[in-house]
Amino acid sequence: MHGAIRSSRKYLLLVACLCIALACMFAAGCGVSEDAASDKDTGGSGDRTGSEIPLQTLTQGVTSDYGRIDEIPIPEDAPPECLAISDEEEFQRLVSLAYFQEPIGEVDFEKYIVIAAMQGPKNTGGYAISIMHATQGGGDVRVEVDLVEPEPGSMTVQVLTSPYHLVLAERSAFDPRGELVFTFVDQDDNLISQQSTEV
Repeated sequence: MHGAIRSSRKYLLLVACLCIALACMFAAGCGVSEDAASDKDTGGSGDRTGSEIPLQTLTQGVTSDYGRIDEIPIPEDAPPECLAISDEEEFQRLVSLAYFQEPIGEVDFEKYIVIAAMQGPKNTGGYAISIMHATQGGGDVRVEVDLVEPEPGSMTVQVLTSPYHLVLAERSAFDPRGELVFTFVDQDDNLISQQSTEV
């Protein structure tokens, strides 16, 4: 009788130890660090969202002379040109080159910078460009640009266009400020261009 009880106790103790060992192994194998979970949610590239920079449209349209001046036109298949402009001189140079279809008021460069995207000269309608979002992570600013092109073979108006979008961003929205790297990407996360600008 006593032998059976001792045997039962040994069996229960063995089962308890086995359960504890399995629980520890399971916890160690399934534990995911906060950093790893963050990487999983963002495709393994860490935090890509950053801090949102509010944007305000300055002007937008499809008709400008951008890319058709100086008798050296920009090729129609050239990538869009994207700029972060932090001073009046550079801004006035762009305005004088582009002849945007809508008049642009004055910009207070003590308070704002201008982010500009120009799609370049196109020989038909159906094209458009929009600056959608800007986010900052440290010294890097990511600007997402939405590019619209007509479907191959679709009917389009035969008219010369050169779409553009200019937005304002308050300097105070950037943290940190100083020399920042602006990376412009399209809606499919393809790199368009990069530049450094003092904010």
